[in-house]
Amino acid sequence: MKNAPSYGVRSRRHLANTGVRLTASTFGKARIGTYAEKANGHITVESAAERLVAHMLCIDPRVRCFKPQPFTVDLHSKRLLHTREEVSEARKARKGLTGSMEYTPDFSTVQINGLQYAYEVKAEGYEGDEHYQEKIGRAREIMETYGYSLFTLVVPADERHPLLINTQLLKPAQARAHEYLTPALVNQIELYCASGPVLQRDLCADIQISTGLIPPLLAIGVLQADVAHHRIQGSLELSAALGDLSHLCLIEALQS
Repeated sequence: MKNAPSYGVRSRRHLANTGVRLTASTFGKARIGTYAEKANGHITVESAAERLVAHMLCIDPRVRCFKPQPFTVDLHSKRLLHTREEVSEARKARKGLTGSMEYTPDFSTVQINGLQYAYEVKAEGYEGDEHYQEKIGRAREIMETYGYSLFTLVVPADERHPLLINTQLLKPAQARAHEYLTPALVNQIELYCASGPVLQRDLCADIQISTGLIPPLLAIGVLQADVAHHRIQGSLELSAALGDLSHLCLIEALQS
């Protein structure tokens, strides 16, 4: 709202990547920031749901790089606006027009196969009304002409959902996994799992490793498990991954 009082001052643009638009006012609350190597460092997002998706993109082996709020879709001129200057000029050109005139996706990605995706992130229970969905539909059609596929992701409200818990374990584990894992340990685990799936509690007890090593083992493809639907805990069924990272492809579990 233009006339709303300001309760906080955002840091300068160079401190974190905020994309084509400034993230919404936080009204005195702390901004949500995170580090994402695939997004060239520190980024700011508007919600815990967006931070979760950013972490999923970090660990997804199919994602080469991603950006938060990468561009704005001008629904009137049917084009993509990549800078704040372009957005400002487009708004001046649309002065006097009514209705939804622009849309900004929460993330865009470039996949390792060269495909480009964009994501709209919503918290469960706040998916938007039919007018909002109509706007998303219009934006989707325009983005497709520019080579982007737009997907809506709905983050579960349950804070104990496996996707929420596991992603927060796997993202930091991926960055430091090689600090803890040795070739000898990897070989021992692969031999233990050679005959088939095992429970996490049994693996840890029998080869005497800490449960804290399970996330790094999953993050670099020594072990695999259905981490989209089952929490990383003693009852988790594990198998040898032999370098396969497909279990880290979690985004599809959020698609609505």
